[in-house]
Amino acid sequence: MKDYKTLTTRDMFALVTLLIGIKFADTTPALLAQKGQNGFWLIPIVSFIVVIPSFLLLIYLLKKYKDKNLVELLETILGTFSGKLLGLIIFLLAYSTLIFDSRNYVEQIKLLYYPQSPTLIIFGLFMLVAFFCAKRGFEVIGFTSWIGLPLIKFAVFLLALLVLREAVWNRIFPLFGSGLNIITMEGVKNSSIFMEFFLLTIAYTSFKDTKFFRRGSYLGSAFVVVEIVLFFLLYTIVFDYNSIGKIAFPFHEITQYINFGDYFTNIETFFMVFWLFGAFMRFIIFLYLITWIFGTVFNINEFEPLLLPFAFFTVMIGMLPENSIINEMVIRDVLLDVMTPLFVLFPFLLWFIALCKGDLKK
Repeated sequence: MKDYKTLTTRDMFALVTLLIGIKFADTTPALLAQKGQNGFWLIPIVSFIVVIPSFLLLIYLLKKYKDKNLVELLETILGTFSGKLLGLIIFLLAYSTLIFDSRNYVEQIKLLYYPQSPTLIIFGLFMLVAFFCAKRGFEVIGFTSWIGLPLIKFAVFLLALLVLREAVWNRIFPLFGSGLNIITMEGVKNSSIFMEFFLLTIAYTSFKDTKFFRRGSYLGSAFVVVEIVLFFLLYTIVFDYNSIGKIAFPFHEITQYINFGDYFTNIETFFMVFWLFGAFMRFIIFLYLITWIFGTVFNINEFEPLLLPFAFFTVMIGMLPENSIINEMVIRDVLLDVMTPLFVLFPFLLWFIALCKGDLKK
């Protein structure tokens, strides 16, 4: 593997923003609104509060041990066998997320824009683009993320500004939707919607200085949680109480509310272009990180050739669910519930073992 040492804070900020921030524009709000109803915009706040101590603790350990990425840190603290085993579990859960999340995006593309095209063809083309871009390397991915970020965010916030005229602020009530206890429980259960924070630590030593990684991750995490919450709130005040839990693709739905008179129709196509760009960037980054984790677990220095097999198996396994309802409401929901305890607790386990070993006194 190449030695990437040119990435800086801005690249890390862009990676975090594109990898996690786009979740306001996928099926995540539809999933959370099923139980949270019009109070679902509060769920990411609870999830972030639950997950951020674990992430900060992991960053602290990485800083303490120096020159270690995620998997190397696991092996150093837990030992080679246990560290690789935990790394493999993280890989399997993350790869499962890639598979079923990508299927969700493909279903959105098919249902909204190409209803007559076979799902397999769209899925194959989607992952083929992700593979060809990912094979350019992490340095290029980081640079491209930073270059493309302003365009994507301009389109996103332009959309938010234009659709505000359709907002009815009274729809925010009842404030806690289906109940504060449900909002809290769903926030805790779905904390793994931010699990990409942890996956990015595989690239901890690949920046010009590790302080750039830390700064970018702090700025990026703060930005994405605010962005996600604001867009979830926007969905709440645009759609009424009864419909908020029934809309599969709220981001695309609000684009239908925008028009510029009789001469400018199909404005949603403009936003679709930037949504697609953001979606591709998310899975380019995701595919590369997951392959990187696998390569590190099995001591494969030149892991880039594995990008194509992983892209291929993503399509093959992703086609197994019969439809998007099973994929989203059953498989993805269960996957989030399973991942949350692991990503919330394993940094505390590492910290406790390192403390017992006396490594933190150095």
